[in-house]
Formats: sequence, structure tokens, C-alpha cells
Amino acid sequence: MTPPGKSPFHILYVDDEERSLHYFERCFEDDYVIHTATNAADAWRILEQHGSRIGVLMTDQRMPGESGVELLERVSRVQPGIIRILVTAYTDYDSAVKAVNEGRAWRYLHKPLNPDNLGVVLQEAMEAYQSAVSRERLLTDKADDLRSQLMADRVSGMAILAEGLNHHLRNALTVVRAFIDLAPMKLMEEIEGRHPRDPAFWIETQGQATHQIERIQNLLTHLAHASHARKLNRHDRVRLSDLLAEAQALYASHLQERRLRLTLEVPADFPDLLVHGDRFRQLISLLFIEEITHLQPGDDIRFSARVETDAFGDSFAVITLEDTGAWGGPHDSAQNLFDPFYTRSRKPDDFGVNMMACYVTMHLHGGAISARRLDPQGLELSLRLPLDPDKNCREAEDFLRCTLTGEQPGGRSVVKSPLAAAAA
Repeated sequence: MTPPGKSPFHILYVDDEERSLHYFERCFEDDYVIHTATNAADAWRILEQHGSRIGVLMTDQRMPGESGVELLERVSRVQPGIIRILVTAYTDYDSAVKAVNEGRAWRYLHKPLNPDNLGVVLQEAMEAYQSAVSRERLLTDKADDLRSQLMADRVSGMAILAEGLNHHLRNALTVVRAFIDLAPMKLMEEIEGRHPRDPAFWIETQGQATHQIERIQNLLTHLAHASHARKLNRHDRVRLSDLLAEAQALYASHLQERRLRLTLEVPADFPDLLVHGDRFRQLISLLFIEEITHLQPGDDIRFSARVETDAFGDSFAVITLEDTGAWGGPHDSAQNLFDPFYTRSRKPDDFGVNMMACYVTMHLHGGAISARRLDPQGLELSLRLPLDPDKNCREAEDFLRCTLTGEQPGGRSVVKSPLAAAAA
């Protein structure tokens, strides 16, 4: 228990001169709970006993056994938040400066100690520790709130996913079930001669059932890929121009049938990409399928690519897909594209899972994909992929840090524990 009127955090003073300890305790016992020790070993036992309740550790440099700097260094590894003060004689000036510069000490003081000056230093040290503890608690509370929000979003997302799966699978299975129910009756009627043979029924109805089964298989395959949560190995070297040309040849008949104009603009010196070959090819294929599904005859599709280097020297391949199609309502957000059951074309065959699969594939490559509407109409998709396979796109790295700290995206600073920051 902390006596009324005293700071809730304690001070530990370590000095081999017992007279100094007694004098220190008499000066400051009315304001703080004071612990004293004549050597580093005893100090360590007190720290282990009281833990984070000790906010300030003040120690003499020259003591039998472990020195003051050595004690501070050991404490900094175990309790980095504690405010550490080194007390030295003038002959130990170099050691004191080095201790402060290397982060072992928050401040150093010279003997003999002036009680008034020391009182000010202790007050500042305790305020620094209390502020750090408050920030640590605030950060923990914000992290807990964020975890709760993310969990709620995940549960909500699972509900939406289940609802969408129920809708699409139920519709597809209704067709299959109808074929299964009608086929025996139709077959018996034909065998018994009550109705003439009807080859069109078998061809068309079986074809519809087969098509619906393929839809279900494709939906589940894309969802499986989209929910793959492990970062992909980027060991395959590919040329973007070759991948786009392959997809153009694969979907040439569809592009021609729908009279879609395709332009590929990849610079000759565009670097090869290190990717997961199968998944990246699938991503390109899904982009083509997405465009062919929702665009109208006469619309334009344009792929372009460039290399960008950010302010920190990291290089990115930026792949841009633009089209001139009209999609969605006036209030639809472009980010709706990454909802697995949002459909751009409003066609029953368009599940809307393709873009979610693209989103996850880019994320698992350490990259990012974003969408924006063009004026007066059209859509732009931007894919950013780090050229270094060991790097992650900063958009992905910054999300949690910016959410916790309120910092604007793109910052380079690293979030440190406030207690660690206070000790630095």
C-alpha cells in the first residue's frame, strides 16, 4: 500500500555508503516510498520483489562487486521502462557520459548531491515514469479495442460470407436438384411410351446441371485461394509482358466476341518480377475474366506498368488496369469490388469472388491492390508489388501501427513501448 500523499511509484537508491542512504531517505521519505541497498545484488532482489512499482532507480557508480553502470545495463534489459539515474564522482565523468549516450542512464548526477536540485530531478524522473505508464496503459486499451473491433468485423464478415454462400449455392443446387428429381420421371415416361423421346431435354437440362456444378466448384476454389493465410514464396521469375500476352491469347475469342479493345503498355526495360508463378498467373487471368464479365461491347481495357521508388529507397512494380466501363450505382464505392459477393455486372454467373482472390494474392505477395472510379466513367485498379521479395508493401505494414498510434500512413517510425521510449 502507498501511504496517502506519496507517489504511487517507489524509488530505489543503491550506494555502498550507508550514511548517504540514510541521508537520502530522511530527505525524501515524506514524498516517496524509498528502498535502499548497499550493493547491486541486494538492489536486484528488491527489484524482483517490487517489480514495476519501482519507477526510479538511482545508483552510485563505484561499489564493491557490480558497478552502477553494470547494474543499470542489466536492469535495462529486464525492466526497460524504469527511469535510471547514475551518481558519480567527478573522476567518473567519462563513464557517466558514456552511460547516458548508450541509453543505460536517463541522467547522471555528481556527488556531493544538493538536496534541492536532487528533489527537482526526482520529481521530473517520477513524472516521466508516470507519463510512460499512462501511455502504456492507453496503448494497451487501444490495442484491446482494436482487437475487439477486428474480431467483431471478422464475425460480421463470416456472417456475410455465409449468407452469400447460402444464396449462391442454394440457387445453383436448385437447378441440380430439379434435374435429379425430373430425370427418373422423364426416363420412365419415355420407356413406357407415354411421351416421345426428347433428346433436347437431356442435353439442355443436363448441361444446365453440369454448368451449375462447375459454378459451385469455381466459387469454392476461389474462396479457398482467397482464404489462404500464409505468405507466398516468391521464387519464380516472370516477365509481365509475357504473362499479359499469354492471357490476351487465352481470352482472344472472348475479347473479340464482346468487341473489347485491349491495349498493353509494358516498357521494354520493365524488370522481371519474382512471384509465386501459379498464383500470379491466376491473378492476371482473374483480372481478364473480371473485365470480360462486366464490360459492354466497345469498351476499352488498358494495362500499363512502371517502377516507382519511394522516399526510403524501396522500389515497387506498379501495374495499372484501366477500363471505360460503367458499373455500380452512383453511391457504390470502388472498394466494394473486394467484397466477395459484390457483383459489378449484376449477372447471376458473376459471383464477385474474383477480386477478393486478387486482393488476397497481392497481400500474400507482400503487395497491395486498390481501386478508384474514373471520371466520367470507368475503373482503375492499381497493383503495387515490392521488387524485393523480402519486403512488404508499406500500405500493409502501416495499417496496425497507424490504427494504434493515430499516425498518418507512410511514416517510417517504429512503434516502441512507451516505457521503452521513456528509458531511451
